[in-house]
Amino acid sequence: MTDTRTERGTCRFMAEKGEDGKPIIRVELFHNTVSVLNHATLAFNLLSGISLERAKKIADSLNENVLDASVKLSSQHPMFAPSKS
Repeated sequence: MTDTRTERGTCRFMAEKGEDGKPIIRVELFHNTVSVLNHATLAFNLLSGISLERAKKIADSLNENVLDASVKLSSQHPMFAPSKS
């Protein structure tokens, strides 16, 4: 049986133009609380036709309804380290 470690942290969603100029929603984590995602950026590409204005409304809705983000690692993952309890 594999062990798992869950990291969780508060976050917010930001709508912005991606490198290709199309709107994306980026997840911004606070205070390096999810260490496996330090130095990483998590972003969602949106369906064609969604404007930046609509992406901002989606991000606002997510910010109002999402409590936190979590990542669960199994002991099979190379970055696994038991959590400090």
